[in-house]
Amino acid sequence: MASQSIPRFYRIFFTTLDPLIALTGFISALFFPSFLLNTYSPTATIRPTTETIQLLNILAGFYLSVVPLQVFLLRARPQDLTVWRVLQFNLAVLGAMAIALNAQGRLQPGHWRLEEAGSVVVTVGVGLIHIAFLMSLGMGRQARGAKEL
Repeated sequence: MASQSIPRFYRIFFTTLDPLIALTGFISALFFPSFLLNTYSPTATIRPTTETIQLLNILAGFYLSVVPLQVFLLRARPQDLTVWRVLQFNLAVLGAMAIALNAQGRLQPGHWRLEEAGSVVVTVGVGLIHIAFLMSLGMGRQARGAKEL
């Protein structure tokens, strides 16, 4: 187990802001499926099919399962760099969004609608913070030398 003081920015972000983002995803997937789908695709079926609803319910369950890990596990292990890194590594979603936009031929920002732009900005921003943490940016020399992941 690697013991390292987690910088304040990462502690606040990963135990407070990131769980709030996950809760927003949970609420959107479960209660506002048409809105959520519309933020990812201009051709989304406004009345989602049964299969799509089922997948969104699974996504909502995933979002909800992440919240206690971020809120309670990270606070219970405040200096366990291995636990923090494993959780952040498993939450990377940048690739999935890029694949979806690429499949629609809309990787260029000029092809995004306002709804998608907001979603992309949040996802990319959060993803970059996860990547910065995994790269030990702002963590000091001890964390950069660790061979945890």
